[in-house]
Amino acid sequence: MVIKLWDGFIRGFHWLLVLALIGLWFTGGNLDYIEVFGIFIEFIDVHHKLGLFVLALVLTRIIWGIIGSQPGRFSSFVRGPKAILMYLRNPLKKEYLTHNPGGAIVVLVMLGLLLAQAITGLFTDDAIYFRGPLASTVSDTTVRALTFYHKQAFDYLLIVIALHIVAILVYALLRKNLVGPMITGKKRLTNTASSIPKQIHGGFGFLILAVNLVCIYWWLG
Repeated sequence: MVIKLWDGFIRGFHWLLVLALIGLWFTGGNLDYIEVFGIFIEFIDVHHKLGLFVLALVLTRIIWGIIGSQPGRFSSFVRGPKAILMYLRNPLKKEYLTHNPGGAIVVLVMLGLLLAQAITGLFTDDAIYFRGPLASTVSDTTVRALTFYHKQAFDYLLIVIALHIVAILVYALLRKNLVGPMITGKKRLTNTASSIPKQIHGGFGFLILAVNLVCIYWWLG
């Protein structure tokens, strides 16, 4: 049986985040610029705008994880310590509709790191080209600490992303396609007794994202 698993917003969030992170990695610490139709665009400014975009994305994903489609809600895949231990003892014993208990931890850690990265970026100061829009609201000591964290923590984020990619490859070797449903939104179930998850149109998620983008760019852009 083939069911609709991931709504349009969840899929859009995933791939927009991938593109934004590539852009952030490329522009982070890069003091170069590009010229577009005679307009000089500093990479640090692009980095700042992309950071605000990721902040809006993550905030929207958190909201959608509470009110969105059933498969994307945190209550649908985040499990307690007992379920996590049972999964770790035998990871392949059970087929999960969405994220398994281990994958759920990775999702939460990644969202937490992304949120921390985006927020600390608002307080950074490289003392040369860029000063975050909220840097003036805290002490110089706090600015230095948050700037240090912001520079170092992206490596932690890359580690989590690498683990995510490794998990996808491992499941692919086990003939379990995790990428396909994130592209098409559909998943084939081996257990036909599984109930069909309730869906909410992904357009509502993009509407929330648009509101968050307007508010964040107005305030911090």
